[in-house]
Amino acid sequence: MSAVALPSAPAPVDPLSVPVYLPARRYGRRLRLKSLSPASLRAFEKCPEAFRRTYLLGEKVPPNLSMTLGSVVGDTLAHYFGGRIAGRLPSAAELDDLVLELFAAKIGETVLGLEDDPDLGKAQCRGAVADYLVEIAPSVEPVSVERRASFRFNAEQEWRFVCYFDLECARLLADLKFGRSTVKEERAYRDLQATAQTFMRWAERNPAEFVFHAATLERPEEGPRWAVVPAPRSREQLLGFQRRVAGVARMIAHLDATEPGEWPLAADFGWWCAPRVGGEGCPHWERCPVGATSASA
Repeated sequence: MSAVALPSAPAPVDPLSVPVYLPARRYGRRLRLKSLSPASLRAFEKCPEAFRRTYLLGEKVPPNLSMTLGSVVGDTLAHYFGGRIAGRLPSAAELDDLVLELFAAKIGETVLGLEDDPDLGKAQCRGAVADYLVEIAPSVEPVSVERRASFRFNAEQEWRFVCYFDLECARLLADLKFGRSTVKEERAYRDLQATAQTFMRWAERNPAEFVFHAATLERPEEGPRWAVVPAPRSREQLLGFQRRVAGVARMIAHLDATEPGEWPLAADFGWWCAPRVGGEGCPHWERCPVGATSASA
């Protein structure tokens, strides 16, 4: 793998182009938002109104089955690598028990589709963890798991952009993907997590390569289940990401100051702007002006 060839630090962004504050929440103690993340950035770009309902109004978004399976596998492997770093390597049997424990704790809050099979999903999680320990884990030298990294544009700014590194090595970041589809080159090139995490290590003046450790729910008939998929980022992509974060923050602050009601909605071509069925679609559809409420008007 080639060395990371990037500047020592991001180029500065005009401080006047970045808001000092993000909006206040409309629930609980009404504290201001203190951070943006890859998930909230993506949520705003898909539909500002859905962002408002989730992050400012506090409307809960339960996971679908694919999200739960990914969470179970990710949490189990984080425990494994955390033990390795601490010198207390968990056994395969201990990790299998942890899969069952995590699955039981998470499945109750999961939105299931008509064709979802929780028992099959549980077996897929157990198989994925067992295969990872053989196919990927021996070649990884971790220095941290789920480390929080943050960035701000200037000292006056009272919020940060935040992300968590699934798996961090000296010169490598790895994000675990376990789901229905494989991570192909096109997806790796545009994935927001890869860009955000690569940017964070760059901003820390400690650049790193980024890869996905990716597997599908079903084990293939031939070959390994897990694949290492590189997701390199250029200097231009990282500078563009920096401008992207600043731009979204400006739009959030502007809408909060000018739109007391609903914010702009998703574009017509957004597949996610649809009723939620089996965990797919928008969880706010039933209360959205273009969702169920418009049909009954």
